[in-house]
Amino acid sequence: MTTREFLECDLVVLGGGMAGMTAAARAAGRGAKVVVVEKAADIGGSAALSGGYLWTATSLAQMNLHDDGDPRLHAVIIEEYPEVLAWMRARGIAMRPPQKVLYGRGCQIDMQDHLRKASSEVEAVGGIVVRGTETREIICEKGRVAGVVTTHPDGETELRAASVLIATGGFQGDPELRARHIHPAARVMGLRSNLTSSGAGLSLGIAAGGAWAGPNSGYYGHLVATPVPFRTDSDFVKYTQYHSIHGVLLNRAGRRFVDESDDDHASSQLTLRQPGASALLVWDQRVQDDHAVVPPVAGAEPLDRFQIAIGAGARGGKAATLAEIAGIADRLGFDGAACVAGLGAFNRQMSAEPERAVPPRETHDRALDRAPYYVLEVVSAITFTFGGLLADAKARVLDPFGEPIGGLYVAGADVGNVFRRGYAGGLALASTFAFRAMRTAGF
Repeated sequence: MTTREFLECDLVVLGGGMAGMTAAARAAGRGAKVVVVEKAADIGGSAALSGGYLWTATSLAQMNLHDDGDPRLHAVIIEEYPEVLAWMRARGIAMRPPQKVLYGRGCQIDMQDHLRKASSEVEAVGGIVVRGTETREIICEKGRVAGVVTTHPDGETELRAASVLIATGGFQGDPELRARHIHPAARVMGLRSNLTSSGAGLSLGIAAGGAWAGPNSGYYGHLVATPVPFRTDSDFVKYTQYHSIHGVLLNRAGRRFVDESDDDHASSQLTLRQPGASALLVWDQRVQDDHAVVPPVAGAEPLDRFQIAIGAGARGGKAATLAEIAGIADRLGFDGAACVAGLGAFNRQMSAEPERAVPPRETHDRALDRAPYYVLEVVSAITFTFGGLLADAKARVLDPFGEPIGGLYVAGADVGNVFRRGYAGGLALASTFAFRAMRTAGF
């Protein structure tokens, strides 16, 4: 017979990643007794696997320009981001100086230091961080949350609390949810993320009366060499082709299908939707020297991503001339002649008439004209999803009529429709909505 224990607290946080631990530590710093419930064997989620770059767009206008998500939710990130950085500094979290990242700026923080301190701060005021524990139900009474029921090999625990935060990291870990909400080809896409963010928090939120935010097939991901599997956390970085913004992407018909300079997280989404869910990435020696072997952000390790990928069995090759690319493309199942013709057209356009390029090339508009040429077949790999629970700018979970569910909050990748096509920092998304949720909850 299953036994059930009972425990009272001020706040239950579902998920011990960046959003969950930030919220828990923030509330604990204001005297709240917090219980964090983490499904995995340890806290950290995808944040523990990241490079720790806490960045976002420099302004709301910049964020709205690069992404067509909900502007009201964009504003939460912009408004809370300075407060998050100030709080990190005040707690003594190790941080590198600010640096430019894409269309924004931010700091690289010591993520492990933040997670350790957050856990200690929770426990210092009587809170608990439990691991290896699943949440079975969010308890609702008289139209508002009253706690949760958790399950563990030792039995069930009913945690009574007036506030519950859902921060379980999205649904990228569930192949069927990816296929349903993103694209059928997403069922078998690579996962450059923690393995436990599989939509559990979203299901709990909907069962408690929350609404899905609506269709959103967007996600944050990168182009990676294939068929290289991710065996360790470091594989997430070394097989990712960040320099694709300087190269050319061709589908199996030999056609460009995206403005590669829009950044590889955007190219990643469109690559998933191409025939075979893959693309041919081509670059020249200039791109190899100036970008492919150069760290994508300051402080990262320089790597020869082509040699690492080929050495691990990735599909690709090196060509002495543009014409030789045809043989590599044919071998990989692409139309070699069409690929060479497409590359030739791209080079002519970049050299003489860049305005005629289709799709357009906004930046990095230089021809690939320095042999040899590097060729890799690439696929999309996902880090976190953009679809999720319907929420307002106070980080409250809303019901299908747009009304808040009392005491139920959401942060991080579980918030639906913050982003759609673009991206402005996963750690910023997590930490700023954690701050806003705790502000709304009174902590």
